[in-house]
Amino acid sequence: MKKLKVTVDEKHRMPKTHTTSIYFMLLLFFKMASSRDSILAHQLKLSSSLTCRLIGGLTREQRTVCHGSPDTAAIAFEGLQMAVKECQHQFRWHRWNCSSLLTKSSNPHASGIMKRGFRETAFLYALTAAGVAHSIARACAQGRLLSCGCDPLGYRASHDRGRARANKWEWSGCSHNLAYGVEFSKKFLDIREQVDDLQSKINVHNNNAGRSILASHMEVRCKCHGLSGSCQLRTCWRAAPDFRVVASSIKRQYRKALIVAQEELNNDPSILRGRPRGRRRSRARPAPKTSLLFLEKSPSFCEVDPKMDSAGTSGRVCRIGRTSRTGSCDLLCCGRGHALIRKSSIKPCNCTFHWCCRVDCQKCQDDKWVAICK
Repeated sequence: MKKLKVTVDEKHRMPKTHTTSIYFMLLLFFKMASSRDSILAHQLKLSSSLTCRLIGGLTREQRTVCHGSPDTAAIAFEGLQMAVKECQHQFRWHRWNCSSLLTKSSNPHASGIMKRGFRETAFLYALTAAGVAHSIARACAQGRLLSCGCDPLGYRASHDRGRARANKWEWSGCSHNLAYGVEFSKKFLDIREQVDDLQSKINVHNNNAGRSILASHMEVRCKCHGLSGSCQLRTCWRAAPDFRVVASSIKRQYRKALIVAQEELNNDPSILRGRPRGRRRSRARPAPKTSLLFLEKSPSFCEVDPKMDSAGTSGRVCRIGRTSRTGSCDLLCCGRGHALIRKSSIKPCNCTFHWCCRVDCQKCQDDKWVAICK
């Protein structure tokens, strides 16, 4: 009986020993996982810090901000690149088409045209400021940044402000954090400008114009929940729109940009006044917050000029047709004329479907005549 009792005790001890070994294995696993996460975080911080040193065109103050928030600065650089690509789309039929901005650096502010006071410069300042705020606002909601998350106000707080909620079954989703995006955009871009410089004041105004246009296009998106697609429950959130919508709105402001009236600056330096182009005799008025301001007349951009980031228009594809049409050969080629070039390509044609399941196509030559500026 005594021997049997010892055996029973040993059987009871075995699960305890086995549990202890599992505990130490799990502890070792979590320790290895946490050390791996810390190594990855350290590598990410090193990579981001290296990016802050390698990106050209940053001021000393910007590098300080970049080293302080390297992950957010990396998203800001994504916003700058998005703005440059959208600039190329918006100006694809203009003499200056943003083509040289990507070849300079990942930072478009390193280009020569950003140091001038042209209308194109005003468009770029507004577009890049909106691009940085747009990218960071989305990244916060996507969980890509540790320093921010969803908009703390959310859809419900902003949507129901000042009125009673009509639908009590409306839930608030994860809204894009526009406030944080705008804040970092100001912190990272406006710090470039000098306090007492006229061009710097214009640049800050155009930055704020781009961010204001972005804020005015914020959307409310909703998703329905319920049986058979019914909308018994609805989740809504505020979201930044497609960036092309914002860029198109900034492009409209570019067309009606105001030239700064320098004679009015002595009255109140804190207020920038402007008048429409070609109306020198009209009275200068305080510039609205969404208007773009410029200081000097733009060059023709017909010839190559590295200082102005002008690649010229020679070799550009133009449109044959009305003279006043954007991208027309008469305007784009600057009076040099154009040449017609035939471009041939092989495309599938006369396709037939065979049951089942095969599609047979012939190869046909497709010829197109393209107008190229001389």
